[in-house]
Amino acid sequence: MSQTTSSNPGGSDTSLPSNVGAGICAIFPLIGGTIFYFIEKKDLFVRHWAVQGIYLGVAGLAFSIAIKIAALIFHAIPVIGWLLGGLLALATVLGDIALFVLWILGIIKAFQGQRWEYPYISEQCKKLFPGLA
Repeated sequence: MSQTTSSNPGGSDTSLPSNVGAGICAIFPLIGGTIFYFIEKKDLFVRHWAVQGIYLGVAGLAFSIAIKIAALIFHAIPVIGWLLGGLLALATVLGDIALFVLWILGIIKAFQGQRWEYPYISEQCKKLFPGLA
């Protein structure tokens, strides 16, 4: 799903080039994506990246909340909680690295003008938020 988009013939509500608007959505996933989702109505490429930014931001936020809840639960378990806490720390590091790599890939793809979706994250978010895509 990586198509190159040069410019939008329909114009733009923000008067930014498509790849710059998309890049801003990719750099600041949740905030930039939300702002551009409501501001930009004409440029479909920027709207695509706004939705992708929202998806990545929500996934990162949900991951962080889930890790914190699991840490609270594991902390309450005597003895075995330390082992589970260590495994949770490893899962946190691996998850953070994965989100960071996806974030960097998204920035590169957006500034190159390519329509790209985050693997797994976009599929799941489309199921949860069908009206957003």
